[in-house]
Amino acid sequence: MNDERRKSRNVTIVLFLLCICTALACFGIFICIVVISRSQGPVSQQMITVSKIIVMTGIFFLVLAFGHLLPILISYKNMRKGESDMSEIFDETNMREALDRYIPSGETLLAGIHAIAREINIKCIFSKCIRTEHKLIPDENGVTAELSKKKNSTYDIYIGITQSSLVFSDCETQMYLYEFKENPNVGQAGIQEVTSDIYFTDIGKCFPLADIQSCEIKKGWMGSVKCRLTMKNGSYFRLLFPKLGGLGGGMPHHTKYREAIIARLNKNTHLTDI
Repeated sequence: MNDERRKSRNVTIVLFLLCICTALACFGIFICIVVISRSQGPVSQQMITVSKIIVMTGIFFLVLAFGHLLPILISYKNMRKGESDMSEIFDETNMREALDRYIPSGETLLAGIHAIAREINIKCIFSKCIRTEHKLIPDENGVTAELSKKKNSTYDIYIGITQSSLVFSDCETQMYLYEFKENPNVGQAGIQEVTSDIYFTDIGKCFPLADIQSCEIKKGWMGSVKCRLTMKNGSYFRLLFPKLGGLGGGMPHHTKYREAIIARLNKNTHLTDI
């Protein structure tokens, strides 16, 4: 664990203990007030109000300790177990290499960040193909197949934008649920003819920005941003853009790139190459 991360962990531990102590102190004061008030007869409305404030303050610090600081401490523990893996994830060079695999020819990465995927449902329709265990292969006499690629759990991804594309890449190897439907009752629009082998792991990694049907942006906890993307073909993504790009300093441009990606998804700005 490097010095910066160790200092951050120590600060988090101190804050966690302070919150616990503050909450216990509030509850202790409340108990004292109750005991004293009972011995003095009827309780005034002012004393009831003060007691409520003290109890709510104690609850606030408990929520802060166990709802926000404790998960951070747990994440530090997990990072320590697999520190080398986490440092590789929070690295802009590794991120660019991962995203470059899926960037269309002639385009360049404008902005890219580490993000959290919470739910992904990718839908694609392919024609003239045969399905094997790991991929689709071209065949003139093959079928038209509708593919759904789903994952409903939290995991690390990279997300980037180019001049005209939205690009994704998994930070680590992931397992997805695949569903196939042969010869679906659909029109010709949006059907991709298979002309070369397409591995299932490479499906749903690049979308034209023009195919975004809606983008819903909301503020999340501790400076994060929630993003729900819906594509014109029915694919959708529930994503979380963290405020920070890790604690090791491997993604120093995270804040700038995050804002650039949000602005581009909202079609509010024009970017230049990074």
